[in-house]
Amino acid sequence: MRLGRGGAVSMTARKPALAMLVRRFTRAAGRIRMESLMSLVKGWAGKPSHPPLTDASIGAYTVGVAMLVLGALGVEEEQMAHGALLAISGGLILAAPTALTGLLDWLDIPKGTPKRTVATIHLLTMVTATVVFALTWLVQLDGYKDDEVETLGLILGLVAEGTLAIGGFIGGTIVFVYGHRVLKRPETPVAAALRPGALEDGTDSPPAPSPPRD
Repeated sequence: MRLGRGGAVSMTARKPALAMLVRRFTRAAGRIRMESLMSLVKGWAGKPSHPPLTDASIGAYTVGVAMLVLGALGVEEEQMAHGALLAISGGLILAAPTALTGLLDWLDIPKGTPKRTVATIHLLTMVTATVVFALTWLVQLDGYKDDEVETLGLILGLVAEGTLAIGGFIGGTIVFVYGHRVLKRPETPVAAALRPGALEDGTDSPPAPSPPRD
């Protein structure tokens, strides 16, 4: 089958349009993949990733500081010196995903709002606590090797724990006062409430109650 000159010109004219369509499709697919990845990292409405990560990191840090205190009081100091460093190590490892998910949540809060201000204070406080815990880890590293709790490590650990508690209190304000990422749908069926992502688009959410009639 042979194409005439007009057919060849038509095919040539279609190539840029086809290339543009492919580019648009590729960009759209890339955006969808990025949005899916972001949703996976951030969690879903009513099931955000940040709070459970903060629970885990705060728990690890608190166990580490408790061991520093017990070791300083003479309770199995060798074991406590080792355990404290390991627990704080766990908290520092968890700090990376905790900070990432928190930053993504912070970026979603509108600028210039009271909630954004509180969230910024929370962010800075938690970063400060993480830095002090990192210093605690560095100081206690010698104690780990010498089977003892370093006095400076204990002091830094207590300061870091106090800063952590303040940051957690401020973080609670973002949720319990401003309701950040809280759905507040008391009539949601149990299965839908427990399934991650089920309420993201409202498909499984119960219908809104009808307004009261006079």
